[in-house]
Amino acid sequence: MELQKNNKLNPNPITKLFVVGLLGITVVNSIHPIFEWLIILIISIMFMINGFKKDAINNVIVFAIFFIVPNFEALSHLPILIKIFLSLLFVLRMFYIPYIAGKFLIKTSDVGSIISSMDALKIPQAISIPVAVMFRFFPSFVEEKNNIKMALKIRGLNTKNPFKYLEYVAVPLLIISSNIADDISKAAETKAIANPIKKTRYIKVHVGAIDFIYAIIILGAVVGGWICLK
Repeated sequence: MELQKNNKLNPNPITKLFVVGLLGITVVNSIHPIFEWLIILIISIMFMINGFKKDAINNVIVFAIFFIVPNFEALSHLPILIKIFLSLLFVLRMFYIPYIAGKFLIKTSDVGSIISSMDALKIPQAISIPVAVMFRFFPSFVEEKNNIKMALKIRGLNTKNPFKYLEYVAVPLLIISSNIADDISKAAETKAIANPIKKTRYIKVHVGAIDFIYAIIILGAVVGGWICLK
């Protein structure tokens, strides 16, 4: 994550949190499809310039698949089973834009910068501490899951069977998850995370030109998308 912290083209977490919240509104207030594509391309470009080219390409391909799904009005004339399946895809399309904005936040931000950002926004510790634990937990969880699958592959065990998957992967993951949570809690207590005094953060967050560019373009795309639908 050091590459992302020193990259001047990587917005700080405050800006990325703002974008995620703004795009979350588009789930209940739709925007024009042209502006949806504009937002997808902007976020994909941000992925690319921060070293995640595969994610940038996947964003465009997946949204293109969702984009060809007809809306609810067109689905009303189709058979019930097809209607249910395509309706699910249409709902996923609604959530996809805020999802990739959140994915960009997680992939290009470390825990230290996120906590510093929340401190700058005066967010209570009751919120910032669970967020810090969450950002520590899930990367460790995914790493352990990959380790388990690699160990099973080396031993020639097949996990495609759902019952075998539960036995060989899901159950060990439940036990490991408990251990990960305990380790994170102990580490947090060791670092006096519950101490109410003001913390001195090693990582400082700064606002640069990329923050204004990213936030203003996304804001303009969302507002423009709402205006074009009226």
